[in-house]
Amino acid sequence: MSIGRVNTWKSLAATLALALGIAGTAYAAEPHAQGTELLRTNCGGCHQERSGHFDRISSIRKTPEGWLMTLFRMRQVHGLNLDDPTREALVRFLSDTQGLAPSESAAGRFALERRPNAQDLDLGPELGVMCGRCHSLARAALQRRDADEWRKLAHMHVGQWPSLEYSASGRDRPWFQIATETLPAKLQALYPESSAAWSNWKKHKIADLSGDWVVVGKIPGKQDFFGTARIERDAAGDYRARYELADVDGIAFPGESKAIVYTGYEWRGSAEVNGRIVREVYAVSEDGDRISGRWFEADHPEDGGEWLAVRDKGVAQVLAVLPQAIRAGTVTTVTVVGTGIASNAGTVSFGDSTTATALERTTHSIRARVNVTAGATPGLRVVAAGAAEGKIAVYKQIDKVDVVPGYGIARVGGGKTPPVTAQFEAMASTRLPGGELLSIGPVRASWRSAPFDAEATRTEDDKFAGHFDQRGCFLPAGAGPNPAREYSGDNVGNLKVLAVVDDAGRSVEGGGHLIVTVQRWNNPPIY
Repeated sequence: MSIGRVNTWKSLAATLALALGIAGTAYAAEPHAQGTELLRTNCGGCHQERSGHFDRISSIRKTPEGWLMTLFRMRQVHGLNLDDPTREALVRFLSDTQGLAPSESAAGRFALERRPNAQDLDLGPELGVMCGRCHSLARAALQRRDADEWRKLAHMHVGQWPSLEYSASGRDRPWFQIATETLPAKLQALYPESSAAWSNWKKHKIADLSGDWVVVGKIPGKQDFFGTARIERDAAGDYRARYELADVDGIAFPGESKAIVYTGYEWRGSAEVNGRIVREVYAVSEDGDRISGRWFEADHPEDGGEWLAVRDKGVAQVLAVLPQAIRAGTVTTVTVVGTGIASNAGTVSFGDSTTATALERTTHSIRARVNVTAGATPGLRVVAAGAAEGKIAVYKQIDKVDVVPGYGIARVGGGKTPPVTAQFEAMASTRLPGGELLSIGPVRASWRSAPFDAEATRTEDDKFAGHFDQRGCFLPAGAGPNPAREYSGDNVGNLKVLAVVDDAGRSVEGGGHLIVTVQRWNNPPIY
């Protein structure tokens, strides 16, 4: 994979989040008629049309990213040149008319949201070997075909990559025979082109997302945040949002976003928040009242945060209690975020053995100083603000620390390919009187790495592979060759991750595993 092709991927992937958000009003007014004409004009030269049905194209369903990748392949392999508005309109049309229902895309959303270190789908050993050796199984799960189309996909793989059977250990089995004779029926059973879920979703009334929303979110390794979003719909049917957000210390960071909602629920946006440009990959709930997902930097998809927006209907509900745990014998500032909580008069309750003072109310939050008695029994407490309820944990000490993720991957960087960092968190638990562990959430820790095994000790991996910052982010070294290493090797490494938490003078340690590996040259929207 050349650097030029990597940069082309970046350009096309950016289209999905940015330029696609400004498709023309004519297409929005008549999507089916205009979309069919676009297919006829730009795709009909190779894909035969029969009464509006285009060979290969019309018998496949994909996510917006899937269709974007198809158009990229048409450009790279077959020389299809599309201007930005045409490409944008084709992706919109195909996603809306040949997309996936929410229940169909749910299992593979981690790949759309570019979640780092996510566990891939388990589809059994055969599919894991046949498909998962080259790309995530989520990529297969995020498309729908009948058996004949799955078979054609196998033929296309061999035709485009003739050495496929001899790479990725494929010679350990009759790959082509399995791919063309056994797997098509299995894949059709798992991911059929025709389904009740899609038939029902096409009849679903698409919600207008315009209005006021309450937002809560989390940035791993950093602080939680909350605030509001005002979403407006433009004449073309796309959306613009204005954000007023703040972290738990009250530091404000406003923002704006422009987005398309594909297939009636796939929010794809480009936002500028506090001067930082990020992509938004969210899913809208079927009732149109919740928007959830992940945002991330374009060049560093591993660097992002969680997002939940709930339509403000005035219904009393708690969306978040920040922090999620308080220590016995201390006074802590706690923020309760929700809808319909501003009008709840009286004192907010944080449960047994607690007292709340210095209440500060805004429309969507309550801030209080919570005093927990020294003899409080560890466990969950109900946070009550009138009719709205949430949960908060009370603990006396930290009994266990888990490093999350337990297994992470970072990649060295160099040239035009940026490094891939790895963010870890120290997740603490306390032991309840009955012996069971109760999670009390992320805590501050001191971070360091060490060689994972004897070979990593011999090659001094912890010396060359990179280092941790104070928030648990591993920053990999630059790519090699490095003349200081054996055989002038790359700055890769096999490392232990060690997090040490100071719990009122006691040290509690947790550990994980980190692989620092080589650059990723092919970085498509669905890995």
